[in-house]
Amino acid sequence: MSPTVETDDSDTFRNVTTDSQWGTSSVQATVTFSSSATTADGVNRVNVITESGGSFYSTTLDAGQTTVSLPLPTETPATLYAVNTTGGSVVATQNVTVGGSTLP
Repeated sequence: MSPTVETDDSDTFRNVTTDSQWGTSSVQATVTFSSSATTADGVNRVNVITESGGSFYSTTLDAGQTTVSLPLPTETPATLYAVNTTGGSVVATQNVTVGGSTLP
């Protein structure tokens, strides 16, 4: 079974999808942002933070970018943080939980 991603609703984060197979501790996901996230809202970084508060992954975004590919942990719920590093603020958060089966 392919992995699935459960998410909360968000104005900044439009969609989180994956069609990737399971990895050892992560699955590759595509995150889609609203059209204003990296322009009007100034989001220029996304951080993936595990439920325990540890940093799992971080990547930068360019102005106008609406999608990014990043790994999500498979063994724990995580939160995506959309950050405006210029203004020093968290614009939005998105809770994500990867589910599914590792069996073929």
